[in-house]
Amino acid sequence: MTRRRVERAISLILIVALAGFSSPGQPASSSGLAELLNRSYLEILDRSRRVSYSNAEFEAVRQKLGREEEAEKKRLEAEQKGYETQIKSVRRELEALNRRGSRDDEATAKQRHLLHCQILRLENRARQAEIARKQGVPVAFDNRRAKLALLQQWPVEQQRIEASLEAGTARSRRYGNVEDIGIRTIAEGQEKDIKMGQDAIREMTAYGLMPPPWEDPALNRYIREIADNIAVHSDLKIPLKVTILDSEEVNAFALPGGYLYLNTGLIARTATESELVGVMAHELAHVTARHSAKLMKRATIAGIIYQAAQVVAMVMTGGVVGIGAYYALQYGFFGLGLVLDLALLGVSREYEDEADQLGVQYAWKSGYDPRGFISLFDQLAMEKGYVTTASFFRTHPPYAERILSTFRELSFLPTGGDLQIDSRRFQEMKREMLKRQEERRKEGGNRPSLKRYPDCPAEEDEPKVATDRHHH
Repeated sequence: MTRRRVERAISLILIVALAGFSSPGQPASSSGLAELLNRSYLEILDRSRRVSYSNAEFEAVRQKLGREEEAEKKRLEAEQKGYETQIKSVRRELEALNRRGSRDDEATAKQRHLLHCQILRLENRARQAEIARKQGVPVAFDNRRAKLALLQQWPVEQQRIEASLEAGTARSRRYGNVEDIGIRTIAEGQEKDIKMGQDAIREMTAYGLMPPPWEDPALNRYIREIADNIAVHSDLKIPLKVTILDSEEVNAFALPGGYLYLNTGLIARTATESELVGVMAHELAHVTARHSAKLMKRATIAGIIYQAAQVVAMVMTGGVVGIGAYYALQYGFFGLGLVLDLALLGVSREYEDEADQLGVQYAWKSGYDPRGFISLFDQLAMEKGYVTTASFFRTHPPYAERILSTFRELSFLPTGGDLQIDSRRFQEMKREMLKRQEERRKEGGNRPSLKRYPDCPAEEDEPKVATDRHHH
């Protein structure tokens, strides 16, 4: 064998042995295809050039995902019903306690309090199981389907992109004039949205819908610097105002007129600076394209969201609540059946696709690796437990088209230069924020809680009032 053949043979052997995939052009097993969906989007993009599956194998995996999704939903439904059964049992004990006499002695009062704590915990678990079933499971499986579509469709899509670049027609795509960022106009009249944003903020603050700002001068200064860098490398024509909110919910949102909000929960969950930039650039793109002004009307903010939030506040917390669907997870909107339509909150497939494309361009123009948004997106969708990040996908729904279009835009962007992925300063800021959050938790904090009784003992310390069937 010639040296070239030997090297080629060794390379193919290594690809198969180390990666566990078939060599190009050879069909791979559907079990290997299903396993591949547990890998990151970036890995799948790379592997799509090395593996080959038949349409039948792709269809077999799609059907398998459908069966698994239904099975998981049924499991969670059974779990929810189990908690509801336990709640009924504890309530019967509470009724029995009430029949013992007209007044509580010290022992009875203590027993009543523990029964209340059990009911509240079980109600919260039932609610979380419902959230997971209705929101978390579809997100997780939609994410896997998006990966399947990427693996199946990307090779052909890549050929089209290369042909477009070769033919010199790449700039003919929507917003293909990336070299004109900052000079071009995406949507006329951004300045008209400022008052709408100010009114919305004033109303939400008055209604108690806005979590408090995070008081940390160093972190706020750092985030402002990042935001300003993105803004000057975007199509924003108005000043950008960025605020960090003290909320553990993983999300970010923008209001009309250049008002950008980031939760401490989002900062805590981003692994790199480019992931944070990716989210900020995406939200800023909603402002430059005036999406929120087109769909997020004052009536929506002051009416629909307020009504839903007010119910939740009265029933569950008695205190400050979050802003509509953005804080649905933290306060149990789904458990109360108050699922708000995405269109009412300015979220639609068309607008999300547009914000994805522009966000990628703005992150790239700012000097960051624009794959950060996809990296965070994937990390959150793959997380076990469903609930903690499900609200992120309430406003950033995962579907195959947006993943494909995002990678398409990445492929069109000019190459060259060092794109930043992370920084020491980001890690230091994040570490300090997490430290402060932990200190506040130990001190009791001041955030709303689903528990009406803040002096409920920790679950592991709680005496068993009834039988073990009340504990899961």
